[in-house]
Amino acid sequence: MAEDIDCASLRVLIIDDQDFVRVIVRKMLNQIGIERVAEAHDGASGLEAVRAEPPDLVICDVQMRPMDGFRFVEELRATPPGARMPVIMLTAHTDSGLTARAHALNIGAFLTKPVLPPALKREIGRVMEAAGRRA
Repeated sequence: MAEDIDCASLRVLIIDDQDFVRVIVRKMLNQIGIERVAEAHDGASGLEAVRAEPPDLVICDVQMRPMDGFRFVEELRATPPGARMPVIMLTAHTDSGLTARAHALNIGAFLTKPVLPPALKREIGRVMEAAGRRA
């Protein structure tokens, strides 16, 4: 069951080009019991972080510069550790085109900002369970 995920054992990478958003997401992760959190300020540094120490889950913003979240996931999927890595994308704007693109890239969840900790925990559990990872 998704609610039974062992959050304490998860390693999560947050990628967002806004410092305050990374701080907020980190605090929410801490609130739900995830302490092992790494951060990256854009897609390129996110790819470097994945190569250095692959996380169990990536939480990534859609709109970043110079590499947006979709480009990050495209490049992530082309690497051995990232081909099946669970990804949750966060965005301030949603439309059917963005949702379709997320689905095509096998993104586990597509959440609209602001997201609350209970919803984030539920989606993390669901995405990890769908990926066959019980943490």
